[in-house]
Amino acid sequence: MAAQAIGKKGEAVVGPLCWSRRWALVVVALGAVTGCTAVSREAYDRDMAGMRQQTEWLEAQKKGAHDDTGQCRGKFATSQEALQACIRVKEAQADELAATRKALDQCTTRSGSGAKELATCQIERDKLQGELSRLQRERDTLHGQLRSQEAELKLQRDRLAKVEEGIRKVRERLQKLVDGGKLRVKIQNGFLVIEVSSDILFDTGKSDIKATAKPVLHELAQALRELSDRRFQIAGHTDNTGTAALNWRLSTARAIAVLEEMVGGGGMSPNHLSAGGYGPYLPVADNGSDEGRKRNRRVEFLLLPDLSELFNLAK
Repeated sequence: MAAQAIGKKGEAVVGPLCWSRRWALVVVALGAVTGCTAVSREAYDRDMAGMRQQTEWLEAQKKGAHDDTGQCRGKFATSQEALQACIRVKEAQADELAATRKALDQCTTRSGSGAKELATCQIERDKLQGELSRLQRERDTLHGQLRSQEAELKLQRDRLAKVEEGIRKVRERLQKLVDGGKLRVKIQNGFLVIEVSSDILFDTGKSDIKATAKPVLHELAQALRELSDRRFQIAGHTDNTGTAALNWRLSTARAIAVLEEMVGGGGMSPNHLSAGGYGPYLPVADNGSDEGRKRNRRVEFLLLPDLSELFNLAK
């Protein structure tokens, strides 16, 4: 009964105790037989049964321990494999970490060089931005100047168109005189020139205007008043008959006589007229013939250009 009670605890520590008690029982039993002490069969059987139960229990414990040992060995092998895998992963991670550190060192080196390049680029960018700002200011200034010049050019073109319209009207009004052969209207070197023969205006060698010529000059003055804001020069010309000095004085005197008649009889403003003599030095025909000399004896009305307008148009 004592061996059976001890066996029911089921711990590995109990096993050795149970074995010692078992042998103690055997010794007691043997002693009892050898000592001729009376031991009942029933007690013996009980003890033997208890020992068998204890033995079975121990075998079961042994088998369980063996099975546990096998499982532990399996788990240990699995753990070893897992450990080896972890070691390999760790080694791979260590290699990756080393590569990462190397790449980081390279990046750090490149970063230092890149920082210098970035600083250089920023300096260059600031220079370019300054240059761009300067160019933009210049562009704005040029745009302003261009708009001003375009406005001035439009104004000058409008004035030119007005002059051209006035010239057209003058030519229309003088067309009757042109058709009658009393004067010619031409464009010479880009300027309007009205030419009147001296033979119509003056007697030979004289500077007094003929009475029959005054209506022609008055009608011409009325036409020229269409261009009230323009200036005209009255130019006298002669042929080459006689001395140059005499012809020069004669051409100038004739020009002044026409100017006075245009102002006094024709009503033109003296502010818009000037007179000059060119003598025989600007012929329009050959002085070798009577017809040529007749062409050269003339008085011209030259529409003077406004130089400020020409300069503005030339800009």
